[in-house]
Amino acid sequence: MSFSNYFLNLRPPMILLSFNKMNDEFVLKENPYLIVGDSIRTENIYNVKAGKDQPWRVLRTGVMLLNRSYVLQINESMVDTGDLVWAIVAIQAGLFSLLLAGLVLIKRKLSRTIWDPFHTILDKLKKYQIDKDTSIEIPRSSTSEFRELSVVVSQLIRENHEAFQSQKEFTENASHELQTPLAICRTKLELLAQTEELTEEQADLVESLFDAMERISGLIKNLLLLSKLDNREFFEREHVQIETIVKKCVESFSRPAAEKNLTIKTSVDPGASVEINPGLLDVLISNLISNAVRHTPEGCVIAVDATKDSIEVSNDGLPFEYPEKIFDRFRRESRASVGNGLGLSIVKKVCDVTDNDVKYSYSSLRHHFKILFNNTQAN
Repeated sequence: MSFSNYFLNLRPPMILLSFNKMNDEFVLKENPYLIVGDSIRTENIYNVKAGKDQPWRVLRTGVMLLNRSYVLQINESMVDTGDLVWAIVAIQAGLFSLLLAGLVLIKRKLSRTIWDPFHTILDKLKKYQIDKDTSIEIPRSSTSEFRELSVVVSQLIRENHEAFQSQKEFTENASHELQTPLAICRTKLELLAQTEELTEEQADLVESLFDAMERISGLIKNLLLLSKLDNREFFEREHVQIETIVKKCVESFSRPAAEKNLTIKTSVDPGASVEINPGLLDVLISNLISNAVRHTPEGCVIAVDATKDSIEVSNDGLPFEYPEKIFDRFRRESRASVGNGLGLSIVKKVCDVTDNDVKYSYSSLRHHFKILFNNTQAN
């Protein structure tokens, strides 16, 4: 590229030379010969303002002014170009950040508006109690999908409440209807046992019938208890002193323990308490002690240790063949063992209902059943 035609119009040349002194980007020097063609290269040129050498992009070309040959050098600072590029990048990044932030805010606003009915339904369901509430009030949504969801949820809650009430009535009726004939049979057996003409063989039969009646009565009570636990009919909680419940349960099993010459040792931290339904805590401890009394060999020791975090019942005995199945319903190690196989399953169910945990371990020829309150993990 040639700039000679442009500079031929400048008169006189001293004007251009004066301009060179004021602007270091244009340098015009007289040259003995005319340079043909242009050259572009990068050079480090001292910058008076910056006080150091800086990279410049330099264009050199030859021009003719008043029949004289000159070298025209045009300098462009690459530092300024880099600053300009970074400035453009910074502006673009700022605009992109603002655009992204705006999109995020708009999306959150839209999401909150769209999903607000869903969170309302979820909060209502969390507070719903099947034994008290027959339905829940769900505000009408402008979204057709959530309107349909509200209808389905309301219908499901109504049907579940009706099923709960029906099952609860069945449990209450079964409790009454089954206990009544059992009481009549027990009364007639007692009258039969008092008959003077009763032979020894007949007395043995009556005694076996009494044992069968007691087992049936216990089975019915346990099944009804499991039904109530499945229906979660134990919602009332209060702070219960563990020592009081432990003493009560140990006293109730003192006679069967004495018949097998068993010793029940207790160790309870003074003042230890737990927030739970008192009846359920009684069921937990009673079933664990009953299981220990039933399966501990004669003349051995049963230990009951309780703190504010846990209750542990341990006893001597042979290891279980299938320890992973001990909490299954109607599970017994052998058909010769007494009991109906519901005691430990009731313990497991009570722990599930009360958000606690039960752990089993076998060490030093002893069984260890430990109830951890509030899912506190064992050490």
